[in-house]
Amino acid sequence: MSTQVTTEPRPEGVAVPKAIGLVVAAIVAALALVSLAVTLTADRLPTGPALDPPPPPAPTLGYSASTRKATVGPVSVTMPNDPYLCPRSPRPLGSLLTDAVVCDAAVHSNFRGTDNWSATAGFGLLSAELAKPTAAATAQAAFEDIRVRFFADQKTTLTDQAADTVRLGGHEVAVVSGEVHYRVAGLPSRYDRVLVIALPLDDGAYSLYFSSRPNDTPKSTLEVLDASISTLGYR
Repeated sequence: MSTQVTTEPRPEGVAVPKAIGLVVAAIVAALALVSLAVTLTADRLPTGPALDPPPPPAPTLGYSASTRKATVGPVSVTMPNDPYLCPRSPRPLGSLLTDAVVCDAAVHSNFRGTDNWSATAGFGLLSAELAKPTAAATAQAAFEDIRVRFFADQKTTLTDQAADTVRLGGHEVAVVSGEVHYRVAGLPSRYDRVLVIALPLDDGAYSLYFSSRPNDTPKSTLEVLDASISTLGYR
């Protein structure tokens, strides 16, 4: 009896390894594409609106007693030299200036036995409640505050008031001046010439320079005051 070798068809199962390899390769490729897409879009995912930068710090008054130089933000001035007496450090001036350097030069010493009638110059950061929409309105408000503050005990009359605006350091600066007339027993002075200069800062606040000097202030004192005013400006 002879033995017959029968060749049967190759089972389909033998092709499975190749198919599995193709499927695995496809899955790996798909995962790689997904990973690439996630990587490429990670920096583009929505993060919400951009945050506003923090507000700049509020301006402050810097002052050197040795040089008499004062600054508020970009504005600087050298306060008057002798005979003006200046403080060693800034301090508030009522509702007018939140921080100020105020210097005085006696024009009539001890005119009542104890009181001095002085020429005054001041510089500082204007109180927010006096800041108006324009430099001109701000200077006028500060002028009225000074008139009431410095001459509260006297009956006064205002004459020769003038107002103007000038361009300084790229800003509109307002100037208000006027004569405040009075009668004080025992005092030779008859009026003070008051000057107010409002200088806007970049954040909407204002720095302020002012002077009030009696009509009979010595010429040498006026020259010192004028020298101080000439240093006022933007850095």
